[in-house]
Amino acid sequence: MRTLVKMTARSDFAYDNTYNHRLQARLYRDLDRAGYDEIHDDRGPKLFSYSNPFPPRNGIEGDDRRLLFASTDPEMVTGVAYGLCSDSELNIGEMPFEVCEAFTLDPAVQERGELVTGTPIVLRFGTETARKFGIDTEHERTYWRPEHGMDLFFDRLYGNLQHKYQLAYDEPPPEPPYFTEYSLDRSVSKPVAYADGDVTYIGSEWTFAYEVESASHRRILNLALDTGLGELNGLGFGFVNRAEDA
Repeated sequence: MRTLVKMTARSDFAYDNTYNHRLQARLYRDLDRAGYDEIHDDRGPKLFSYSNPFPPRNGIEGDDRRLLFASTDPEMVTGVAYGLCSDSELNIGEMPFEVCEAFTLDPAVQERGELVTGTPIVLRFGTETARKFGIDTEHERTYWRPEHGMDLFFDRLYGNLQHKYQLAYDEPPPEPPYFTEYSLDRSVSKPVAYADGDVTYIGSEWTFAYEVESASHRRILNLALDTGLGELNGLGFGFVNRAEDA
């Protein structure tokens, strides 16, 4: 389930692509007010995801923008929507908005179709995984890049989604693969502003084709629409849309 938040610009602004941490702070405040304050201490995958403010371009006073927030928990979705509407001044860094309204959506996968990333997928791997896949790295954690290969990408992607499935439904996930075809649309370096400086995350944008094979396969694909794909969904990475909605 997700909520579509409609907002207007309170003044002219330059689009700030480092927005993630500032938007996260506001959403976490709304989650706190809705009774989800324990999420701060949860180091595992977050069972929610959210989009960037879109369309991602400079704006003038009165321009319309949108934001999507999704979760496996309908009460969490409505709690965030209520928080944004009741405290409607939304400042995402230097991008000042007024929230006008929010309404719920419940998109579901079809028998076949495509999922597309709305924000980049971030995947990281440790030294043990690096050795397993024959990758030479000096880092404790390494961002996946195309030169590391598709086998590693899907090993990490599917493993992460399976973990979320177990958390959400307390049952074994279906066996991968979950997608029939894929297209790596581009790799990106994504800066995120923090109080003590910017951090650059390495991610990638994708299109994934699917054909539903079972009820559990459908369920895990719909889970991806709620929780996002990959890591750092709580920071706004890995948000996913159906191709027909993008």
